[in-house]
Formats: sequence, structure tokens, C-alpha cells
Amino acid sequence: MAAPSNAFWDQEGHFHTNALHWEGFPRLLWESLSLFHYTEPPQYDGVEYREEGVPRCRVKMTIPQHPFRSSWHPIEVEVVGYRLVDTLETAALEAIKLFCNQHPTEVAAYPIGLFPTIDPDNSEWNFRTEHLGHMLGDLAEETVRIITRFMDVQHHYQILLRHGMNQITGVAQSHYRNADRQVTQIVELQALVTQKDEIIAARDETILHREDQINESDHIITQRDTVIEFLQAQIHDLILVADDAQAHIEELQQQPIHPAIPIMPVEEEEDPEEIEGVSEIDSEHGDPVLSPYHSPSGSQSSIGNFDDF
Repeated sequence: MAAPSNAFWDQEGHFHTNALHWEGFPRLLWESLSLFHYTEPPQYDGVEYREEGVPRCRVKMTIPQHPFRSSWHPIEVEVVGYRLVDTLETAALEAIKLFCNQHPTEVAAYPIGLFPTIDPDNSEWNFRTEHLGHMLGDLAEETVRIITRFMDVQHHYQILLRHGMNQITGVAQSHYRNADRQVTQIVELQALVTQKDEIIAARDETILHREDQINESDHIITQRDTVIEFLQAQIHDLILVADDAQAHIEELQQQPIHPAIPIMPVEEEEDPEEIEGVSEIDSEHGDPVLSPYHSPSGSQSSIGNFDDF
């Protein structure tokens, strides 16, 4: 069903209407305002939203400035409900109460002055309800009709509120189920976290043991580094000594070498004949072989015999 021409949605998602297209408190309010020569019905601005998972609705409405009574200032109302349909009714009912409170003398002459019952101990409302004679004459039929309509609208309003409460109850139950399920999940997660904590504690102990081993290894490495540094220092010293020795050798190699003066050996004079005789024997018979049975004297005599030649 298409929305009436007096109702529309704006770009921000707000619903604007005068709420006169159904029987309800907005229509009763407008009919009462018409009795006091208002020319424009109140306008309602409503928006639906969700608050912590609960559907809500906020409605703002304004009874405009009276066309010619300057003392009748605009009346602004802002209420929060559950849905647009019930929140519009709540806003109109609140506007009726405010209008009657601000203009008690004027509304006393009309059936609207009987509504709503704000406080039974309120003297102004008691005065209006105790002096009903003027409503039993020409206004009797109108009074009964307005009372009947008001009761019907009030019943419809109560139905809307009951629907809203049922919806809120359903949302609350859904939240309770979700919360209960989340509590179960939290308990399971806590057990899992406890198990993980135990694993982490065991790993921390292993890490501490490994850190001790690493510290011990670092100590050994430090000692070895000290030995290596000591050996490197010795090697450096040896390299310096070797460099000095090499430099000294090169210096010696670069010095000039003086030639040595040859010394002639002094030869002993020998008997030419003896030398010549031995030479001849050597050349003819080879080296003489000495017999082990010959005595040295025999050998010398033999040599002497050769000399005779």
C-alpha cells in the first residue's frame, strides 16, 4: 500500500507525516486544535534505529504557534518508543497533556478537557470533571462520541504497547540465549587458556634451561676468544721478528762481496827418479798388491830393487 501524500521518507531515513491517515491520538489532537482555530496540523518527524541490539524509535513533533493568539507558543514534544506506529501515538498523547496543562481554562469547555488523567489530586482537572453540566446539554452527543473514540484509541494504543513489549521480550530472550552461549564459550576458552598457560610455562622452563646452556657456551667462547687473542698477539710478534730477520738478510745480500786472494800451496820436492820409477811401474804393472805375508821390510826392499832399474 502506497504511503499517503502527507507522509514521506527523507534522504536521512526520517519519516515525516501529520499522522492523520488513521484513527488515533494524532487525529484526536488535530480535531481538538481545530476547535481553537489552528490552521495547520502538527508535523511528526520519526526515525527508527537500534540501540544495543534493541529496536527503538524517536519522534519529534511540534504544535505550531497559534495563528492569532500570541501567548499560545509552540509546543515541542520528543518521545522515544519501540516502533514508529506506537511512538507517533505516544507523541500525540503527550502533546494533548501538555496542551491541556498550558490552556486549562480554554479546554474546560470541550470534551478534550477531560483527558488525560495526569493526577487525580490535580485541582484543575478535578474542577473540569466535577462541573460537567455544560457538556450534558448541546455537547452531550459530542462528549459521548469523543469519549468513545478516546477509549477506542486508548485500547489500540495499549495493543501497540503490548506488541512493543512482546518484541522487547523476544529481543531480551534472544540476548539471554546469546549471553548464555557466550558464557559457555568463555568457560571453554578459559580452560583452553589454562592449558595454553601450562604449555607456555613448560616452554619457559625449557627456554631458561637453554639460556643457561647458552650462557655457559658464551663463557667457553669468551675463554677461547681470550686464548685466540693471546695466540694472535704472539703470532704478530713472531711476524715482526720474521720481518726484521728478512730485512736483515736483504741488507746482507745487498752488501758487495770482495774477491779472495788465492794462496799458492807449497809443494815438497821429491826425488825425480823415485817419482819416475814409481810412475813407470804404475804404468806397466798397475798398482802393486801387497801380500799379507810380506813384511814391511820386504816391501821396502822390493821397492828398493825397483829403484835399481
